[in-house]
Amino acid sequence: MTNTQFIAKEGYKGAMILAITIVFFMWWGKDFFVFLFLLCLILWLFAFRNPERLPEDRINDGVFAPIDGKITNIFAQDDFIEICIDVDWFDVGVLRVPVDILSYEVSKKNGLFLKSAKDGVKQALNTKIVFFSRKNYNFKLELYPEIFSSAQIYKKTDFVANDRMGFMKIGCLCFSFPAEFLDIKVNVGDRIKGGQTLIGYLK
Repeated sequence: MTNTQFIAKEGYKGAMILAITIVFFMWWGKDFFVFLFLLCLILWLFAFRNPERLPEDRINDGVFAPIDGKITNIFAQDDFIEICIDVDWFDVGVLRVPVDILSYEVSKKNGLFLKSAKDGVKQALNTKIVFFSRKNYNFKLELYPEIFSSAQIYKKTDFVANDRMGFMKIGCLCFSFPAEFLDIKVNVGDRIKGGQTLIGYLK
């Protein structure tokens, strides 16, 4: 992705379909439907916006939020701190790199896209994408998309902190970081912005 795209590339197809629909109803002379689908297009462009982001604190030892959303849970598991983030329709869906990455692995389990179900059911049945950084701090990102199938990790050899690294619109993201390396600065209920909100400091 480039730094100048107005919306994320995952939103192109839907925006084009809505634009064609608007032209069709304009040609047909149906002003109500023109207005309705124009409103849908505006909401679509807003939902798939692709803003530039700068960290709140420009520091070298910071770990920044990987995506927009609301923190729903924070807990310790197997020497890792796990932060669960709920990503909604109007949250920016662009996934950003929390720290520099030199080497990584990506795996994907195909499944469903359940929204109205218990967390355990969704984690067992939903599509799951796992990003695992193999060097530096060995952190992990788990993506559980709940509606759209456009969730993905972009293919690159390495990433610099705050780079655009993928996309997910509507779902849950779990961010696991080694507890021995992270001094966490967020709490459950906080709303965060990918690439901008400070999650914590590297110890």
